[in-house]
Amino acid sequence: MKLKSLVLSFAALTSLLFTSCKEDIDLIGDAEETAVVYSLLNQADSVHFVKINRAFLSNTNSLITAQIADSNYFQNVVATVKEVVNGNVTRTWILEDTLVENKEPGAFFAPEQKLYYFKTSPTQPLLANANTVYDLEININNGEFLVTGSTPLVRGVGITSPGPSNPYAFATNNVQTIGYSSPMITVSKGEAEIMNLSLKVSFDEYIGSSFTTKSFIWKVDEIESIESNSVKFFMNGQTFYTLIKDNATNNPAITKRQINNLELIVTAGSNDLKSYITINKPSSSLAQNKPTFTNLSASNGRKTVGIFSGRSTVKRIKLDWVPSGSSNNIGAIDQNSMKELAQGTITGSLLFCTSNPNYNPNGSNPQPFFCN
Repeated sequence: MKLKSLVLSFAALTSLLFTSCKEDIDLIGDAEETAVVYSLLNQADSVHFVKINRAFLSNTNSLITAQIADSNYFQNVVATVKEVVNGNVTRTWILEDTLVENKEPGAFFAPEQKLYYFKTSPTQPLLANANTVYDLEININNGEFLVTGSTPLVRGVGITSPGPSNPYAFATNNVQTIGYSSPMITVSKGEAEIMNLSLKVSFDEYIGSSFTTKSFIWKVDEIESIESNSVKFFMNGQTFYTLIKDNATNNPAITKRQINNLELIVTAGSNDLKSYITINKPSSSLAQNKPTFTNLSASNGRKTVGIFSGRSTVKRIKLDWVPSGSSNNIGAIDQNSMKELAQGTITGSLLFCTSNPNYNPNGSNPQPFFCN
């Protein structure tokens, strides 16, 4: 760095010796605004958001500018989304703006951020079929330039195993000798090119007859390159028990805990989303040369970055047990897993039990982890 500074200083001195006029170089020039757009449409949602921001070069400190919300928005935005079926527009939504307070603090302004949105109803959701695409058009500053994009939705993603009535097996019948189990979740790929699996674990903490429900989301795994029509995930049993212990309330007044439900969440993205995520990962190259990717276009020679694409969310809930009379009262986890939860080395001190009547046959011979 010192050698480079000396070379630059010498070059500057030489320049002064051979010229008598002063010319200022404006590195900013006439900077044009760039539209930053991000939206993922999901047929499982009823509220659909589009994030629209403004990027530009500034003569001021960029760290200061980034903290000013108004500096990051366009003065005027009119955005529409059109549903196009077999080439014909069937529905049109004019987006409204709203402020949400879920933006994490960082280099840019927080926690409030402006988002644009439109709504659909459960009876008339977005359409995920081969004949339908969704077109986005954003008119910026009364026609100064337009940003456009188009995308289908992600189809065909579904949880194939285990079935709705099959409990998860996180433990063997002898964990100390055989170890924990890792239930396999199989998901049909459909049109997805990137996919992740999460498990939302909810359990009730009782103090006497009153209880509070605790929950946490376990991000199990993400697969960035899907090579077959069936995607397999494995949920590590030891991790399951460790996370429950880590998320239990440290309160000696608690008299018992019970699993409320386990919710499996599969989120799948399109090929465009896969490309966007892959290209925007941190570079491992010393040169830091990275390509760019966007499926958006801008008019009047302007620039836009971001993505307008689709994702699909599929969920499956397993209750601790379903009341008598239902075809599924086997429970969210199997007997070995319930025993390990109540008596195992990781969670055995947390007073977990279950009121599943399967573990109290005829009301006369209950398992040690059965409770009313």
